[in-house]
Order: sequence, then structure tokens, then C-alpha cells
Amino acid sequence: MSEQKKSVSPDMESSVNTDSSIQRRKLLKAIGAASLAGVMTPAMRSIAWAADGGGPEVKGAKLGFIALTDAAPLFVAVEKGFFAKHGMPDVDVVKQASWGATRDNLVLGADKNGIDGAHILTPMPYLISSGAVTANNIPTPMQIVSRLNLAGQCISVSKEYEKLKLGADTKPFKVALEAKKASGKAVNAAMTFPGGTHDLWIRYWMAAGGIDPVKDISTIVVPPPQMVANMKVGNMDTFCVCEPWNAQLINQKIGYTAVTTGEIWKKSSRKILGAAYGVRREIS
Repeated sequence: MSEQKKSVSPDMESSVNTDSSIQRRKLLKAIGAASLAGVMTPAMRSIAWAADGGGPEVKGAKLGFIALTDAAPLFVAVEKGFFAKHGMPDVDVVKQASWGATRDNLVLGADKNGIDGAHILTPMPYLISSGAVTANNIPTPMQIVSRLNLAGQCISVSKEYEKLKLGADTKPFKVALEAKKASGKAVNAAMTFPGGTHDLWIRYWMAAGGIDPVKDISTIVVPPPQMVANMKVGNMDTFCVCEPWNAQLINQKIGYTAVTTGEIWKKSSRKILGAAYGVRREIS
């Protein structure tokens, strides 16, 4: 027996289609709002609420930064009133001592004298979210809110290797390091955070010339603002960091820049604005 179709007038059909479209839009909007609510702190989420016309849930947030030029977008946003424009006039940009301190303060949260978000190395949200670099390996979920810039990090070497005129090719560096080690002296490469972009770049750069970044040289952690001072007293042979510290090294005639990370990988990811999220300041 064939199924009979109910007849629908053109006016009724139009009404049904319109109602369906409205419901579909409402559903998509609800899903979008729920997704934002699930991945952003109340402080960061308020920007989305303000843009939607509902008003912000909070008026401010604490955002951490390290003394590097790529933290500039946060300063500009505050000075130009961009946060205030979106209903958050009380955003504070707070200096951090190191990437490790930034991680700890993100895990702690602003309500416990930590921070809501931060100018941070691209891999760190993944490492923190997985618990790979947190105390007792306890995961702290994070969200990448925006990308602040691309490339622009540098690998610099001590003036001790000035005659080598090092660039992307590190084969001459390998020979020099072997000779130094044979004389009984230590050789060190410095980066700013284990598993961070500086760590990845300097290992990649050395390995490309045959230097084993695990066996042939010791890789040490030094906060960005302390790089130049440590190279000045001979604590490392090379380091990877972003500006202004490579330029400071040159200005003080302590060393020179061998290569920029953009020369190794064009438009490589550098820093992001990351935010920890959870239930610590949820509004019922």
C-alpha cells in the first residue's frame, strides 16, 4: 500500500521553512555559546558576551607576560583601549619572572594570586593541558585565544666563535665544540623552557649539522632576560631566544646572531595568548 502525502499550501510551506530556519539558527547560536563557555575563563568569555550585546560577566583579567618584544600586542590592546571597548576596562598585564613561573601562575589562577591568561610559548598550552609540565602531572586545560606573531626568534652564539661566521650550517660549530670538549671545558646550549619553541629550534639547528643535542652538548634552561648576562660570564656557547636579547648581545659585543627561526621555517609559530579555563570562577 503506497504512503499518502499530505498536501501543504504554499503559505504553510513557507511558514514551516521559516520556522525551521529560525530554530536552526537558534540551535547553532546556542551550540556556539556553549562551546565558548566551555573553553574560556569567565574573564576571557566576557569579551564574547559583550560582543553579543549581553554585557560582560567580569570587568577585568590578569594577563601575564615575559619581557620580550612579542608581548607588545597586549600592551597595545591596553593602551589603545581595546579591552575596555569590549567591556573589560580592568585588564592588568603582569610581568612574569620566567616561563616556568608563567605556567605555575596559570595553573594557580587569578583568584589565588595567579593569572587568567598569558603571552606564552606556542607548545606550552598543549604541555600544560596534558599535564606534561605541571606539578604531579595534573592536567590544567588551556585554550589558545589568539596567535600573537610568527617567526622572529633567533639563535645566537658567543663571540668565541666569531671567526666561524655561523649561519644555518652548524657543521663548523660541531668541530669547534668537539675541540673545546677535548680540552676539558664544558659546552652548553641555552633555551627558555623544556619543550618550548626555543628548545625545539636550537635542537633542530644543531642536529642539522651533526651535533647531537643530547650527547654532544648540555642543554640548559635560562629565562629570557638572563640570557645575555649568562653568556657574558661564559655559561653557554649558544642560545635561542627572541628579541630584544639577541640585539642586546650584539650591542654589548658578547656574541652575534647566527640564524633567525624564520630562516629555518618560514612563518613558524612563535607566541600565543593562552588562557587557562575551568570552574574556579564560574558564575551560576
